[in-house]
Amino acid sequence: MHEKMYSVVVLLVLFTEVNSIVNPLWEKQCIEYFATGVNYDLKELPSDMYTLYYWPPNQRERDSCEHISFTNLTEYEATEASSKCSNLRLPSNQTVIKGTYINNVGKQVNLLFYGNEEVKEMYRACDKIISKYIFIKVNVNYVLGINCSSGGRGMLLSRYLAGSTEVQSVADTIEIMTGREGKPDCPLSA
Repeated sequence: MHEKMYSVVVLLVLFTEVNSIVNPLWEKQCIEYFATGVNYDLKELPSDMYTLYYWPPNQRERDSCEHISFTNLTEYEATEASSKCSNLRLPSNQTVIKGTYINNVGKQVNLLFYGNEEVKEMYRACDKIISKYIFIKVNVNYVLGINCSSGGRGMLLSRYLAGSTEVQSVADTIEIMTGREGKPDCPLSA
């Protein structure tokens, strides 16, 4: 009986570990599919945005919409961030943006986005891989973010807390996301 339980635990651990490794082929296919040829300048990210919609949908809806603060790091701050992690080499001649938000359990999360090409790098923590990320400007108020290291997970960022009708209308106009299931991540007004 204990051997069966041990086998199940080992299989679960292996399955979890295998699924948390980025498949370079999937990452490459995601980049080829979502890349538009238009380089989004990270300096265009507003200082405050809200995550309102996800493709695929999150399993649980948040009680309130996630607020993300974006700040442009100085060269000194970027060097300081690099020194805290041996696998992080932030380029000194590129824009580095820090995104900060509070996750579902109330913990502050800091992300670093950098890169002068269309495909950006996203750093989460020393023990995490550096992800490939694409930003696409939808219109003056909305930006689509796609994490190609996470199976092409998309999120719609907005400058303000829009109502559900507007958010769905904007999501429906994003041609590249047509056919993918998505939905708001938080309660939105009508």
